[in-house]
Amino acid sequence: MMSKFKPMRLLTLTVLLLCVRGAQAASRWDKPAAELASRIAEILGPGQGQIAVANRSSIAASEISPIRRLIEDDLRARGVQAAGAESANLVRVTLSETARERLWIAEIVEGSQSRFAMVSFLREASVPETSRAAIVLTRKAVWSSPEPGNPADRSPVLAALETPSGLVLLASDSLAIETATGSGWREQMRVNLGRRTVASRDPRGVLAPSADGFTAYTAGTECEGKYDFASGADAGGWTIECRETDDPWPVNAGPVNAGLVNAGPANASKLSAGPAALRAFFNPARNFYTGTLSPSLNVDLPVFFSTAVLPGPRLIFGGIDGKVQMLDGVSLKAVAGTRDWGSDFAAIRSGCGSGTQVLATGSGEAESDSVRAYEIDAQEAAPASAPLEMGGTVTALWTAPDGASALAVVRKSPTEYEVARVAALCP
Repeated sequence: MMSKFKPMRLLTLTVLLLCVRGAQAASRWDKPAAELASRIAEILGPGQGQIAVANRSSIAASEISPIRRLIEDDLRARGVQAAGAESANLVRVTLSETARERLWIAEIVEGSQSRFAMVSFLREASVPETSRAAIVLTRKAVWSSPEPGNPADRSPVLAALETPSGLVLLASDSLAIETATGSGWREQMRVNLGRRTVASRDPRGVLAPSADGFTAYTAGTECEGKYDFASGADAGGWTIECRETDDPWPVNAGPVNAGLVNAGPANASKLSAGPAALRAFFNPARNFYTGTLSPSLNVDLPVFFSTAVLPGPRLIFGGIDGKVQMLDGVSLKAVAGTRDWGSDFAAIRSGCGSGTQVLATGSGEAESDSVRAYEIDAQEAAPASAPLEMGGTVTALWTAPDGASALAVVRKSPTEYEVARVAALCP
């Protein structure tokens, strides 16, 4: 008789253990699931929607179903019913993480409109931190290259600058002045750089605004453009002079750089000249900055590809080895949570969250790059938005002169480029 009931007892025990484990897994995610469901319901309102959950984290596959059920149950309690593919509303939940915290992002799609909600919490103890709604990044095309045909249109676009009279485009071998028309942009003037320095296979350049025009920097060449506003908005108002030089380039042409005037007592007087005061020497043959600044900050800096200025003030550097470091005062410290960063990033004053975020491209090779906003707290970067697809390869990213947005050069094909503005919308 005993042996007859043994299989049933084992089955019962197994079922009980599975239930206990499922309950433990569910309770572990109770609070973040409830917080995310609450934020989704605030956006979607009573109704129904198709729920999709994607796991991009180290959470075990066996725990995804319990998490999904928790989110669906919490949504149901708030008047949102899970529906099938026939629903016009879609809720895409992505479970991701950094080295320190977990990040759950929900994209709520209603027709052609997408909005986002996000919660974050510590990985170690799985205790939810103060949750925050996700910043939403927007992308707007400022300029697009014309149809291929003119050999001049095939030169890589390195940088762009909006001016009162139109748009300045810096290409690898020329400078172009563009004027807006009812049907798009029309080229008014093009100046051949005519330089002798051989640029790298991946050329770079900077366009910095000035009181009466701009200064352009590229491999071994500096061009100064001045505009005579009394002449009207045409090419006749511009004079452009170029010269060969190895002078350093401005580290950040946008007003975010102005915060450096308080970069420690030893450096304050050196940087008091304003936004364009800090410059870095560029190695045109190798496509990176050498780590030597002017004026010197008396700190040994890494050879770097990108830099950005944050309040505090703090400087962050993206080394050619892929490591991101922060100069806070007189010492360099590693920035955690930047493993997924690409080589381009820029700081913007969005007014969202802490007020200033870093926009960074994604790491790795991809047919279409993305840009994501990060909050920098102490020496750690935390995602503050969902990735924004850019529709091509981002070849340059920098702070716009307004300081509140960033401009990106996007290579959509070998002969097609786009200049896009990336801005942040607060929740």
